[in-house]
Amino acid sequence: MTSSTSAAGSSTACTAVRSLAGRWALENAGKVYNHFMGTEVIPKLTYEEFRQLPDDGKRYELIRGEVHLSPSPSTRHQLILLNLSLSLGTYIKNARLGVLAFAPLDVCLNPDTALQPDLIFISSKRVEIVRENFVAGAPDLAVEILSRSTAAHDRVTKLPLYAEAGVAEIWLIDPQVKTVEVLRLQGRKYVVDSTLAGDQTLKSASFPGWGLPLPELFSSSPLR
Repeated sequence: MTSSTSAAGSSTACTAVRSLAGRWALENAGKVYNHFMGTEVIPKLTYEEFRQLPDDGKRYELIRGEVHLSPSPSTRHQLILLNLSLSLGTYIKNARLGVLAFAPLDVCLNPDTALQPDLIFISSKRVEIVRENFVAGAPDLAVEILSRSTAAHDRVTKLPLYAEAGVAEIWLIDPQVKTVEVLRLQGRKYVVDSTLAGDQTLKSASFPGWGLPLPELFSSSPLR
């Protein structure tokens, strides 16, 4: 599935809004516990229905109709996200390449799946998928900052969903070992384009001329 095909299908499926007050009251009483992720799951909602759940200030994702609660990010996670978004965001803005956005923001990949990548990029050619409250389709780039509690989930569960939707490029940032994996979609699977560590520089063919040295990415002080 290509990004354009996924975006077109998701755009149609994700725009309608329906009332869910009655169904929420019924299904909220029947929550089950997902032991692997330590999250509460409300079975089988569409994204249209998922958007109507009460906002309790927490971060949720919809995965094949099931609602998953994501843990709050750590300070280290947030500093890495800030360093990356300041550097890459400035480059994208100056080059007028598209839109850079970060979580919490729903990325609706199909009618029953909406993820919240830590950072996403949508090229100017596809900016129509950016809606007021969510992104209706696959971004060109999704970035996940791993943690001990989410790393397996990000790799085993979310990567196949990104591939299925046609997200062309994924960056996996590991704060524990200070590495970055750049993955590119080939067919229906991701292949490792590069694995970076030490004093190497994060680069991508999607952003010619841009680079961020890993010591700056993982710095405990935000870039200025």
